[in-house]
This record gives sequence, C-alpha cells and structure tokens, in this order.
Amino acid sequence: MAVGLITTTGLVDTAGASPAVPAAPHWTAAAAMRFWTDQRMAEAKPFPGASGKSSSQRALPARATGAGPTSSHFGGLAMIGRMYLRSGGGSYFCTASVINSRHHNIVLTAGHCMDARAGGGSMAFVPQWTAASPRPHGIFPVATDSRGRGRVWIDQRYYERGHAKGAPWDVAFVQVGARSDGRQVQDVVGGNTLVTGRGYVFPRVRLVGYPNTDRQPLTCTNSTTRFTPTDGTPGSYLRIACDDYRSGTSGGPFLANFDSRTGTGDVVGSIGGWKTGGPTADISYSPYFGSDVRRLYDAAVAGTPPARPGALPTVRGEAER
Repeated sequence: MAVGLITTTGLVDTAGASPAVPAAPHWTAAAAMRFWTDQRMAEAKPFPGASGKSSSQRALPARATGAGPTSSHFGGLAMIGRMYLRSGGGSYFCTASVINSRHHNIVLTAGHCMDARAGGGSMAFVPQWTAASPRPHGIFPVATDSRGRGRVWIDQRYYERGHAKGAPWDVAFVQVGARSDGRQVQDVVGGNTLVTGRGYVFPRVRLVGYPNTDRQPLTCTNSTTRFTPTDGTPGSYLRIACDDYRSGTSGGPFLANFDSRTGTGDVVGSIGGWKTGGPTADISYSPYFGSDVRRLYDAAVAGTPPARPGALPTVRGEAER
C-alpha cells in the first residue's frame, strides 16, 4: 500500500557522506550498483501512507485475526524482488516482478508506487532481495528517456483521478535497463506470464510480497474472490485472504497456475487497487486484469511514449466490471 511522493531527478542523499544520486541520463547499471549499497537497500522503508490510507493500518499484525492462511517467510523467487526509489532524501521500496515480454525488460508493480515517480530517475529493481543475499542476480536500473524521465507506463486515468477514483487502474509496467554485464532481466531470472480477461475467481493463487523491513519476502497460497466496493470506489477487484501482508507488499503478484519446479506462474493480479491494496494486512486486493491492463502492457512492450502526470486527458472507456 506504499504511496509515492513527488520528487525530482538527481536528488542528493543527505545521509552523511553518501554519494549523490546521478542525474537520470547517467543512471546506468554501474551507477545503480554504486548508489544502492547493501546498507541502503536494507534500511529502505515502504512508502509512507497517503490519500486516506495509512501505512500503520496495513502494518497491524493480522495473525490473531484468523482471516486467512498463515503466511511464511522464505528465500524468495528469482523473478520477484524490490523496486527501489528515492523521495525527499529517503530510500523506499515496493514489490515488483518480471513479466515475460518480447524485449525481456518489463517489470510489473503497483501504480501507486510509481505515479509520482514517473518523471524521476534513481529507481532500480533488485530481484530476489533478502538481507542475507542483497543482490543475488545484480541490479537493473529503471530505464530513462532522452529527457531523463523514467520509462514507466501507468494508465492516464490513474493520474487524472487519483488513488481512490482511479483504483481500477492501479498498475504500472516499468522498463528496466540491462545489468552491468549487458544481460536483460528476463534472461537472468526468467519471468511470469501476464494473463488477462480470466475473471476474479481463482482456486489457487500464490501471493508473494516484501513486507515492511522484514529480512525476507512472504509467501501464502489461497483462493481469490470478487470484491465490489460499496464506498463509491469504481470497479471490482480480486480479493485474497493471506495474513501479515503489510506495507511494502504493494505490487506483489497474484500467481495462478504456479509451478513449484520452475518457480513461475500466470500473473492474474498485483497488490493494489481498492485502498491501494487494502486497509488491513490480512486481506489484499488487486485491480481486475482485463483489456485495460493488456493495452498498457502492450504499450510498454512496444515502447509507446507513456502517459505523464498532468498530460491532457484522452477519451477512453470506463473501468471494466
């Protein structure tokens, strides 16, 4: 449920003698490696709450509620990790995962993690981060365009309507640059397959996310149901009961048809949407992955110029239900 804060490129770190963040055009894999040290990654926090949803709400322990299966810490999956960002001199993260794509360079996370960051640099994806092994597969910088803006695809309606009224479009696809040896992220860690238009109800979904400052990610498996808010929020959402999914898990994938041998599955959702993923830690939500999400993914794969905050609105359909 982390929420991004507006910032600019080239932020200077105010902590001691730490190096400044390189300007976005110079944000390379080598620069990301130098800036995102093991200590800085370990000390990063989930985004502070905003827009009617506080991080303290989602941080409440859920184990006593009995609302869902007990989640457990584990060593992670290669294609799921932390998306690191800078804001206001602080270091933050959300959960993100690699999506199979033609150019092997697309990562999925929540729109509310990236909407205010879409114009900035200093972002990097670190697959399968754990405190014991902070960068087992290296670091992949978020790519920037010729103006130094992050290559982040979010539906224009999310920018226009905000986190509440725009909840059905709380999804972001991010292009990441190659690792320092020139290899693309999907070639290094593999990826999951984006699946859209399959509805809300899945008998078995594996949920993975990075909660708070825990040393490892959480995993949990349960079925999903359809949830339609009665508070005026548009659209319907996937809902899953899995306890202890606190701040930081935003963007974590809903994996259907998970294959434990390959560690891969079909991504049918990601933590976000209604109340940026849910007001409590024991139940998580996802926007519906329908044709809107498919079009956004296609635009990211094709490299179509992404929407930007403050851009003129375009005529589009309403939320899928």
